[in-house]
Amino acid sequence: MEVISDVSHELRTPLSTIRGHVEGLAEGVIEPSEETWTLLQAEAERMQRLVDDLRRLSHAEAGQLALNLAPVSPKEPVRLAVERMLPLFDEKGVELSSAAPEKLPPTLADTGRIVQVLTNLLDNALRHTPPQGRVTVGARTKGDEVVFEVADTGEGIASEHLPHVFERFYRAEKSRSREGGGSGVGLAISRALVETMGGRVWVESPGPGKGATFAFTLPVSRRQS
Repeated sequence: MEVISDVSHELRTPLSTIRGHVEGLAEGVIEPSEETWTLLQAEAERMQRLVDDLRRLSHAEAGQLALNLAPVSPKEPVRLAVERMLPLFDEKGVELSSAAPEKLPPTLADTGRIVQVLTNLLDNALRHTPPQGRVTVGARTKGDEVVFEVADTGEGIASEHLPHVFERFYRAEKSRSREGGGSGVGLAISRALVETMGGRVWVESPGPGKGATFAFTLPVSRRQS
């Protein structure tokens, strides 16, 4: 029931916006304009993203996602994720850098899924880091695991919220609208993907205003690449 309530809450705002504008157009109260059509398209796309992300989350949590497991150099998904997100960082004026040594051992994982997780974490970091801030994505080894990290200098997270940030639709500020942000399930999808590949995920933060570091592990590959 809680999931249904959360989905209903997330859909209510875009549906209300679309309904209000359609009624206004029909009654002649709102004049057709490029701005109006752009708004309606954006709200429709917002609902589509939510539906698509919920489907992905459902498949990931049920272990129904196809995985192409192979030895992967950690540097490669880091490079791909940075290349994908760099234009958005440049647009906002947030510095994005990477730090993944060449000689890290390969991890047994799906390259595309690692890129998806890193992209979700970078998108989250970008939304919570103000202009002139900095985000660093990197990888290192710890025992028989490879640790991927996305660290930012953004808003930070209070300690009581840290255990909950990977839950569906969780917001530290319950009253804050998600307009202009993600669907609310990106971090939950990331956790499900990492766990499906045999890893674990967590977040650390010194507190509000002091940035945050999102990290996940994947097992070192015992196969020969």
